[in-house]
Amino acid sequence: SLTSMENIALWHERDISHSSAERIILPDSCLVLDYALSIFTSVMKGLTVYPKKMKRDMEITKGLIFSQRVMLALIDKGLSRQEAYKMVQRNAMKAWKGSKNFQTLLKADAKVTAVLPADELEPLFDEQYYLRYMDIIFGRLGLTESQWQGDMAGPSEFAPRSI
Repeated sequence: SLTSMENIALWHERDISHSSAERIILPDSCLVLDYALSIFTSVMKGLTVYPKKMKRDMEITKGLIFSQRVMLALIDKGLSRQEAYKMVQRNAMKAWKGSKNFQTLLKADAKVTAVLPADELEPLFDEQYYLRYMDIIFGRLGLTESQWQGDMAGPSEFAPRSI
C-alpha cells in the first residue's frame, strides 16, 4: 500500500515515473484480490443460515431495530431531527428497560401519534422493507429467486439452511 501512496503524487500527469510503482502494485493487487475471493468462497461454501433463529433474534429487540425508520418518518412529517430523536429515544429506552415493545409504546405516545398516526406507523415495522431489492441484487449475480431463497422454513424451529 505504501507503493500506491507513492503513485499518488503525479496522479494527473502520466509519465514514466509511475512505471516502477505500477509494476509492483498491479500484480500485488491481483494476488490480494485472489486471496480475498478464495477466503470469501470458503466462507460462503460453509455458511449455514438459521432463518427462524434470525427472526427470533430480531424479535428480542422489541422492535428497536426499526427506530431509525420511525425517526426519519417523523422528520419527513416536519419535526426537527432533535425533536424526532428525543421522541424515539424516550420510547426506545422504555422498550429497552420494560416489557412492552417499541411499536406499542409509540402508538400509546400522544406526541408521536399527533405527528405520525398509527396507520402510518405500522408499515415502518415491516422487515420486508429492508429486503425489497434482494431479487435485483441477486439478479445482478445471475441468481434466480429459487436459487437464493430456497426453503426458508426448515423442518424444525431452528433448522439450518445451507447456502
